[in-house]
Amino acid sequence: MVLHHRLPLCCCFPQITLSFIFPKTEPPTKVPLIGNFLLLRKSLLEFESVLRNLPTKYGPILTVYFDCRPVIFISSHSISHQALVQNGIVFADRPEALPVTKILTSNQHNISTAFYSPTWRVLCRNLATKILHPSRIRSYAHARKWVLEILLSKLTGRSGSVQPVDHFRYAMFCLLVLMCFGDKLEENQIRETERVQRKWLLRFCLVNILNFCPRLRKLLFPKHLEEALQLRKDQEGIMIPLIRARQLLKEQIGRKQEEDEYEYVLIYVDTLLDVQLPEGEEKRKLTEGEMVSLCSRCC
Repeated sequence: MVLHHRLPLCCCFPQITLSFIFPKTEPPTKVPLIGNFLLLRKSLLEFESVLRNLPTKYGPILTVYFDCRPVIFISSHSISHQALVQNGIVFADRPEALPVTKILTSNQHNISTAFYSPTWRVLCRNLATKILHPSRIRSYAHARKWVLEILLSKLTGRSGSVQPVDHFRYAMFCLLVLMCFGDKLEENQIRETERVQRKWLLRFCLVNILNFCPRLRKLLFPKHLEEALQLRKDQEGIMIPLIRARQLLKEQIGRKQEEDEYEYVLIYVDTLLDVQLPEGEEKRKLTEGEMVSLCSRCC
């Protein structure tokens, strides 16, 4: 379920469930394959303008085809209230991810794609209470001081014209890396992590393209699939060594000693190493791939 922030109110639902409650949903004319492919080429802003105009012709409930499956958008406040409030239990979950998305999110084991389940609640509670809670602000004072020194050195260290946006972006990324992995990495390591994450964000459209007709993706987009898998491999190549190094540090040094010698700050990877997922009859720890999926959303 998605609430779109620019439209008056736009909700996204699976067709079968919504049609059961609101059976009259007339879709616009769709050309097989071509209709889907043209939508993939639309930018977010272009697609918003399309959604704004279509309800005037087809009504407040609109069926649009994405990734070879129908999705319904609602542009009416009253119908949205019926769906979200009066029938909230029916829609209180996320749909199953498409095959490529499953691969890139460790089978939906991150907060933004996981089903609303005990696993999702554990992951949300871990991030909200152990990392993002206001009581943690003071513990990151030395980290903020370190990042401020980096920012000032970048802004004052070069003569001539300065591009402050790049320096601010780099400083904030240093803070996120420190909060996530705990080490004050060398600049080349931080730059490489930033490069991989930025490339992933810029090429995320690959996921939509690869999810287009999954059975034909190897035939139609072989290079796109290879590139997406390489991006994931690059993430793992950068982050798994950092995760393993932090795990080794935890095993070698007790928390009290670490507080004395290193001004210990609880970091995200520390909490993930302690997480127990309630899957099946027994709990289990996160895999390295699942931790990469979770950390990649924080950097």
